[in-house]
Amino acid sequence: MTKNFTQHNVFSILFVCIISIFSLQNCKLILNNPSDPASRSYFETALWNAYLGTLCDPNVRGSVRLGSGNYFIYPYSLELLKNGNLAVTAGVFEDVTWNGKTGGIQYSYAGTPGTDVNVIVFIVNGRTFEIEWLDYLGPTSVNSDDSNIARISEMSNGDIIVYTNVNGTEQGTPISTKANTDAFLVARYNPKGNRIWHTYLDLPVNSFRLDQFAMVVDNTDFIHLFFIHNTVNANTPDTTGFLEFPSVKVASDGTNAGQQEIGWAILNADGTPSSQTYLPSSGSMDLSIALLGPNRNIFLGGSALDNFIGFPGHPLPSFTRIMLANLSINTHSILNAVYPGNSDSSFNLGEINSLEGGTDGIYASGNSAGGFGSPFHPYQFFPTGNFRNHIFLKFDWNGNLIWNQFVGSTTTNVLDFSPKSTYIPFFDEFRGNILSPFNGTRFTGLDDVSYGNGINELQDVTFRLRGGDGRIKSVYYETNVPVTPPNPSILVDYNSQFKNVCNGRIVNLKRYLNYPAEEGFLEVSTRPASEEP
Repeated sequence: MTKNFTQHNVFSILFVCIISIFSLQNCKLILNNPSDPASRSYFETALWNAYLGTLCDPNVRGSVRLGSGNYFIYPYSLELLKNGNLAVTAGVFEDVTWNGKTGGIQYSYAGTPGTDVNVIVFIVNGRTFEIEWLDYLGPTSVNSDDSNIARISEMSNGDIIVYTNVNGTEQGTPISTKANTDAFLVARYNPKGNRIWHTYLDLPVNSFRLDQFAMVVDNTDFIHLFFIHNTVNANTPDTTGFLEFPSVKVASDGTNAGQQEIGWAILNADGTPSSQTYLPSSGSMDLSIALLGPNRNIFLGGSALDNFIGFPGHPLPSFTRIMLANLSINTHSILNAVYPGNSDSSFNLGEINSLEGGTDGIYASGNSAGGFGSPFHPYQFFPTGNFRNHIFLKFDWNGNLIWNQFVGSTTTNVLDFSPKSTYIPFFDEFRGNILSPFNGTRFTGLDDVSYGNGINELQDVTFRLRGGDGRIKSVYYETNVPVTPPNPSILVDYNSQFKNVCNGRIVNLKRYLNYPAEEGFLEVSTRPASEEP
């Protein structure tokens, strides 16, 4: 503790001295533009972020809960901020109590408790695990616990951007007003919870997916928004995109009625539209996640029924396979696209649901049907039902597959949920978590590396994989449902978030259910890295 304290103080003294020296120089004083390399703000922001990076403590323990337990509550996104705090979004069916009070710092719950789900954003202090502020973004039409519903990204100066879908009455004085009942909302908050701006973005009614979108903020604070457009009629390419933007630079393909294609819109840091385009495809695409790459690029993960136009390689068009696309920020276009999977028409499943950057590539997790690649842990075939295996993958920085490993069962179906996963550079370790099958059995083919005393159905299972080659080092089983149903119990729900924050210390965003009922509460928690399985 003394050593860390001394290091922090030395860095603080250096930080103040350097800022003082820099302030005396004849430099360009754009104090509120941390994206401009010529500005003092850019220099100060870089130093501040470097200082914040020294504050990692692997021994923190803490938790905070939201929800009365009487209603549904949905965990959505969890992001670690540069200052060590955590930004969280969730869906709530009530005016939740936080720090002994209700209501948001700007807006409050709207609608009927138990009926209307509202999207909230809140900040958890990464050291005390107290909620610093919470705000309501409004009700949404999507009654789902899918983590895609509300996205968070951080800007260079520590402000956060939230991107979600809302309906009903618009809030405050937006940059662009709502044109339709269902619209996308983008809001920018400073670290104290003040809403700097917000804007509504509209697509023509019934022409978009309410539950599939993604976002990243790049290193120059441009905000990249991704959405799914539905073709209403065959042979009608879309040239409009978001109504508030200039017309799209490249239209959608629109060959088939109901065809789903990915749109890409870019907002300026002040919330005003910049440009938009489509990434046209021959068939439908599903979108789950976006990740900022190291080379002015963005990776998109999801699934594909066919190829992006100009990027062949789909192993079996008209059948769903994993999709990863590498996009160029400079040219606003696709650089590369891959579709890992096999050409067997018996299988019609493949998706990526999480992406995270590592030291030398990208780590991903999701689900897949049918074996492919050269895994150490091959596909586990169960002959009836959904043919599903969970899957862990690694790609290089161009988006090419390096390795993949399967987790499944030859004796039963695995759950229709994707693993949560995170990368831990301190160990060069990819770590995953999922619940076991309903019948209480373990995943097959992994007996040599499995341990733990978990019992009953839906056990909590943690995987540790080597970052270099993906070999599974250990599989740990913990009891999740303490008593056998139908007796009421507490169950950790399936769609939760799982993120390394400090040398193997994990933060979990979980929903606990009053099992078998689905009402419950939400928890953000962490424990010392040494206590992780």
